[in-house]
Amino acid sequence: MCGVSTIITDDKKMKKQLQKTILIAILAIVSLSNIANAQYTKVLDFASATIGVFPNADLISDGTFLYGMTVNGGANFMGTIFKIKPDGTGYATLLDFDGTSKGRSPRGSLISDGTFLYGMTEGGGTNDVGTIFKIMPNGTGYLKLLDFSGTVNGSAPVGSLKYDGTFLYGMTFQGGTNTFGTIFKIKPDGTGYIKLLDFVDNNINNLKGRFPSGSLISDGTFLYGMTSEGGANNYGTVFKIMPDGTGYVKLFDFAKTVSGKNPLGSLISDGTFLYGMTSEGGANNKGTVFKIKPDGTGYTKLLDFDGMANGMSPLGSLLSDGTFLYGMTSAGGTNNGLGIFNGIGVIFRIKPDGTGYTKLHDFENTANADGQAPRGSLISDGTFLYGMTSQGGTNNKGTIFKYQLGAVVVLQNLSENNPSISIYPNPFSIHATLQTAIVLKNATLTVCNLHGQVVKEIKNISGQTIMIFRNNLPSGLYFIHLTENNKVITTTKLIITD
Repeated sequence: MCGVSTIITDDKKMKKQLQKTILIAILAIVSLSNIANAQYTKVLDFASATIGVFPNADLISDGTFLYGMTVNGGANFMGTIFKIKPDGTGYATLLDFDGTSKGRSPRGSLISDGTFLYGMTEGGGTNDVGTIFKIMPNGTGYLKLLDFSGTVNGSAPVGSLKYDGTFLYGMTFQGGTNTFGTIFKIKPDGTGYIKLLDFVDNNINNLKGRFPSGSLISDGTFLYGMTSEGGANNYGTVFKIMPDGTGYVKLFDFAKTVSGKNPLGSLISDGTFLYGMTSEGGANNKGTVFKIKPDGTGYTKLLDFDGMANGMSPLGSLLSDGTFLYGMTSAGGTNNGLGIFNGIGVIFRIKPDGTGYTKLHDFENTANADGQAPRGSLISDGTFLYGMTSQGGTNNKGTIFKYQLGAVVVLQNLSENNPSISIYPNPFSIHATLQTAIVLKNATLTVCNLHGQVVKEIKNISGQTIMIFRNNLPSGLYFIHLTENNKVITTTKLIITD
């Protein structure tokens, strides 16, 4: 026990501790104030032929520019690829889609291998059922890697590709042998195409699901994804499959009221659970947030969307910063419109255990407003969230926006139990060294990309030095979470360059 004499004789220590406590308290007040007054900024209004219209997916970042695509607009009114700086300057159209030769109407997001950007179009190409392409970040070097053809290799890809350093993996919403969609892989040079799975929806094949939505993610062993329909209840499924096409397992059948239905985004992982959303179903039939273990057990519904109070109809994926899950809904909120296609939507956050829901922003559709009906997901640079709306804004053709998070990260890094760390070099191109001020025992280092997906994990760390090798990670901004005994030691940024 601490008596009065102890406090008096250790006056200097007490004063130092008191100063630290006051500093942390002040920072907490500043953080709460920043959260309450966090700034929403519209970065760009899309405007038809000039810069494309109706973005439908996510942005990506290389640390300098944000890159994205629009479904329509541009010189040929078939969509565009663009880049823009986070402050709204430096906008450039990198490509105008044209139909047959370059495809049209991209509905997924771009990915990067550090040299090229890769993506897919829902239509266009030789058979007008979609393409796979790559292009340099400066707009040169466009190459069509594949023309989808329908029955043989699928049609209408709507998600994004996944790269493991050797193959690009993806899904088509339709086509394949059974017309219910496919899973495929292809090399970055356009060779080596392999169809890994034809989705099928009958009892003979255990109701695998149909019409896959979103994108695949990987834990290094399995690929994980969802279908928007099919399965035992015809409300969609969660599945996993090996990268060689073997080992397909249906992990979960959605069941409307109990667990949601019709997921249209992607899963994310924190290394223990998979997290996702459904566009409908749940207690109010307006969508859900859920988590499930990679083996199919432990399903938990974290949130039932209800309309005006917390939004409805999420069409994208979640983002994790290690403490909160962030997401958007395409409709609902205080300024709710006419439903899923003409709704307004919200930005929200929630803890991984389902507590702490906060509505961060209600989108608006008044004159010169900030946009409405976001159909994609958020990314973060640690200070701002970045995203797009598919409609609204000055021209009612969609917007790019950023949302300031406040000083939460600063407060976390000044926690009493956080050691000082250094990372050098940072940015790096091959490997970096993380040095801690304390000796670690059985710690874990997790590296996440801007979509909240775990891309690297180092376990059982002891000592004070950790080597972080790039391996096949593309250039860009990442976040490091260092934990010990299930307690976060620090969260910081990591930048990979070429």
